[in-house]
Amino acid sequence: MRASMRRRSMERNRSVVARPPRGGWAPRHVVAIVFAMALIAATGACLQGAVSCGDSFCPIDRECVLPTNGSPRCVVPGYGHSCGNEILEDDEVCDDGNTNDSDGCSADCTSDERCGNGVVDDARGEVCDDGNDRGGDGCSADCRSDERCGNGIVDAIRGETCDCGSDEIRSTDPRCRGGQNAELRGYCRLDCEAHCGDGELAQDEACDPGVTITTSCVNLRYDFGRPGCTSSCDDLSVGSCGSWNWRQHDLLTSGPLNGVWESGPQDVFVVGYNTILRYNGQDWRAMTLPTSATLNGVWGSGPQDVFAVGYDTILHYDGQEWQPMILPASDPITITGVWGSEPRDVFAVGDNGTILHYDGQTWQRTASRPPNVLYDVWGSGPRDAFAVGYDTILHYDGQEWQPMILPASDPITIKGVWGSGPRDVFAVGDNGTILHYDGQTWQRTASRTPNVLYDVWGSGPRDVFAVGYGTILHYDGQEWQPMTSPVAEFLTMRGVWGSGPRDVFAVGYGTILHYDGQEWQPMTSPVAEFLTMRGVWGSGPRDVFVVGDDSTILRYDGQEWQPMTLPAEVATFHDVWGSGPQNVFAVGHLGNILHYDGQGWQHMPLPISVEQLSGVSGSGPWDVFVVSDSGAILNYNGQSWQPMTSPTSDGLSSVWGSDLQDVFAVGHLGTILHYDGQGWRAMPAPASDGLSDVWGSGPRDVFAVGHNGTALHYDGQDWRDMPLPTGLELLSSVWGSGPQDVFAVGYGGTILHYDGRSWQDMPRPESLPPLRGVWGTGPEDVFVVGEGGAILHYDGRDWQKDMNPPTSEVLNNLWGTGPQDVYAVGYKGTILHYDGQGWQKMDSTTLVDLYNVWGTGPRDVYAVGAFGTLLHYDGISWIKLNSTTDRRLFAGWGAGSSSLVVGEGGAIYHHRRTAPPR
Repeated sequence: MRASMRRRSMERNRSVVARPPRGGWAPRHVVAIVFAMALIAATGACLQGAVSCGDSFCPIDRECVLPTNGSPRCVVPGYGHSCGNEILEDDEVCDDGNTNDSDGCSADCTSDERCGNGVVDDARGEVCDDGNDRGGDGCSADCRSDERCGNGIVDAIRGETCDCGSDEIRSTDPRCRGGQNAELRGYCRLDCEAHCGDGELAQDEACDPGVTITTSCVNLRYDFGRPGCTSSCDDLSVGSCGSWNWRQHDLLTSGPLNGVWESGPQDVFVVGYNTILRYNGQDWRAMTLPTSATLNGVWGSGPQDVFAVGYDTILHYDGQEWQPMILPASDPITITGVWGSEPRDVFAVGDNGTILHYDGQTWQRTASRPPNVLYDVWGSGPRDAFAVGYDTILHYDGQEWQPMILPASDPITIKGVWGSGPRDVFAVGDNGTILHYDGQTWQRTASRTPNVLYDVWGSGPRDVFAVGYGTILHYDGQEWQPMTSPVAEFLTMRGVWGSGPRDVFAVGYGTILHYDGQEWQPMTSPVAEFLTMRGVWGSGPRDVFVVGDDSTILRYDGQEWQPMTLPAEVATFHDVWGSGPQNVFAVGHLGNILHYDGQGWQHMPLPISVEQLSGVSGSGPWDVFVVSDSGAILNYNGQSWQPMTSPTSDGLSSVWGSDLQDVFAVGHLGTILHYDGQGWRAMPAPASDGLSDVWGSGPRDVFAVGHNGTALHYDGQDWRDMPLPTGLELLSSVWGSGPQDVFAVGYGGTILHYDGRSWQDMPRPESLPPLRGVWGTGPEDVFVVGEGGAILHYDGRDWQKDMNPPTSEVLNNLWGTGPQDVYAVGYKGTILHYDGQGWQKMDSTTLVDLYNVWGTGPRDVYAVGAFGTLLHYDGISWIKLNSTTDRRLFAGWGAGSSSLVVGEGGAIYHHRRTAPPR
């Protein structure tokens, strides 16, 4: 080779000498000089044994190599043509100067160790290399998987959800728990689909999201709900479980159950085949009946006035026993439905168009046309009732029944009817039929089911349930949707009723179901099961926020829960509230307030230092209140947070207002405060004795009463002392129906009346205990409560004492929404309810003394008492709220969405919400 190189070099030199000269004398001399120098160098090289290498020569102890790329190089003999010499030559694709793998060039210099180069580099973990960087073609994009099920690698691009390996291959995935792909057990199936979530219960699974969980949350030491399934299917999730009052129970019958009605969550009646069951809040019990007939429907005006109907039968329950009622003479008929507006206005419907009416004394047959079978009846009042049956809807206007025009169709049987009012009525029946009446005409709506529907009920126009053959539907004001339920598809649900959107009963063939607003469908969240979640609020069903421990804020978009990114660590969030999806507040430990503007959370500065913020609420984006465990109250006006202060440290005993810009609070040492919507100020008062209560008919007509027979009146300008009969003790409460009809009660059994001119002592029963509270619906319907469980009622003529009060505890005050919905509270957690017939005890969930009660409606009632106790009744049950204080709370007053609560030490608390509950 060296000889050939020398020959080529000599040939090149000869070719230079043989080239004819160009140009004149100067170029010829230059060429001569160059030639002479080259000749001398070549002669020297030859003399020394050098090797020509490109345009130069290698010393005699070197050899020349020709790299694949670049110029020839002189190297030590034997160094060339070998991997690891840093020279890319021959068939090498790389040479990094060593013979190591996994450094970007293989030990044999044949691979740059890049996935997609067509070379399988074992040292880099490659199991394949098909010359490209695409997956799904038998070699993954990272060359680490041959995309074969059983190789222990999850190839998502091939649709695999798991791969625990097979044969000699085992996966390191901890979910495999050392097992391999298997047909009936373990984490992964033979087709590399996870057993968990495939709708079948594998041998090693405790549950599967696709399989109905028949275990109750009661078995897990919770009070209601159906457990969910963990993401690994190895255990039950209790995220959908909760604490309530109910317990799992065994049914007393396997026969059909056809109707359900309740007077309250602890008093439910169910009727069926030769059966009436009653639920007392603890268990179901069969009731003794005077008949063996099948019963189809049940309704009552209260727990001591219940009607059940069936084959040629109407039964009445008076609170003690069931008795058959006398029906109008006729051939035997099947009565299928019953409903009334009050105890003296009850309708029953049945075969052949039969409509019976009960006036409190006797049942009478009313004319109904046409003579078709009628199945159900409902009305909004005594002059607005609907009866439904075979191809028939009848309407009663207080005088007579008239058939209504139905949408054109083949004849259909209508089974159930219910409405939220005279202009919002639903009727359901065969073939999934759902009709809606808007006060003018009946229209057919899409039901999304072909199954027969038997009954319909709702808590309002946007929360309606319909049940039928294997079906439960829900209407949200826009459309009907089927609900997931634990009922087998072949079972029939025949009746549905509830006391609110989170307290609904459905009954069927040997089945009683309860819906609490979440029970049908358990939800999973991305937090650990032991994490405490403390607050929840949403702007709608597809925008819900939950806050809790460990800097946790989750958001629900209608599909799933997702954790949100926060600007700072917060040990615990206690509450969350917003005016809309782009204006949300979260409050918590160390005075942290975060605000969400629809894009992200930001920390908000506060004007004072507080240890812990425990509650947040508001009426809108420019009116937000936050309370702390130290009693601090902050208000946000849309720009900044400002503290609210009380101008006194004296105990406040009562609060009343004509509106939110005109509120009065009274208390110890004759203290009277006034709130004008901006702040509280002390008012000059003529009394130094303690004031116990305040009430007014308007901003210029306010009364306050208190110790030593004190009564004051405010005329819009000044407070003045009012003359009273002598010898009076403490006056504890005041209320009136107007400026000329005011009542005050107190110790010594005192009952006073003000007629607009003077106060007069009223005749009353003898030996009355100290009286503590007065309230009424009008001048002929006034209630008084006092010590020893005393309850008195005034009908406009005289006072009558209730001889059978359900308690002997001290009753401190009372309030109601109407003559058939009155609440009284007292010592040891006593709460009583009056339904127009009698007083019954309610479960208050506490044993502390309660001092006052108020509200905005039958599903929005508050009670306050000792140790900062604040209770709320939502129409279903009383639950404890966080009052943020352990001070005694003596009274509260509310208007619309706002409430003001007062207590000892001059405490004033302001609570707001976006809207009253439905």
